[in-house]
Order: sequence, then structure tokens, then C-alpha cells
Amino acid sequence: MKFADLLEILAEQFSCDAAELSEETTFEDLGVDSEDLVELAWQLGEATGVELAESRLASIETIGELWNLVRELEEEAE
Repeated sequence: MKFADLLEILAEQFSCDAAELSEETTFEDLGVDSEDLVELAWQLGEATGVELAESRLASIETIGELWNLVRELEEEAE
């Protein structure tokens, strides 16, 4: 997965423009709630081929931190 792919997933889920998102964008900026985390975990699992528990997203605050987690998941999958 590329960073742009992650931004597209987030833009689709949170009805925003991917071009407006950056690594510094926070989940709070996006209005993420617990239901959003469940959906996001599912979408990222589908995109990476690795099951992701939403509990792993609970401590994530920014898109940059989420990107680091996605890269870790991809490494675990190899």
C-alpha cells in the first residue's frame, strides 16, 4: 500500500478531499469515533491482507501514526 492509497481510504470514509489530508492530520480533525475505528480497521485489513483489531487503532492520533502502523502490518504479513 502506498501513502496515497491510505489517504484515499480515509477520504472516502470521512467524506473529505485526500489532497487536504497530511501526516499531521489528526483523527480528531476527521471526527473519528469508535464506530469509525471499527470500519477503518476492516478497510485497512482488506487493503493490507492482515487482520487488524480496532484496539490497535485506539492509541493512534494522526494519519502519520496510522501510516507507520500500516507499514508495520505489511512487514508482519511478509
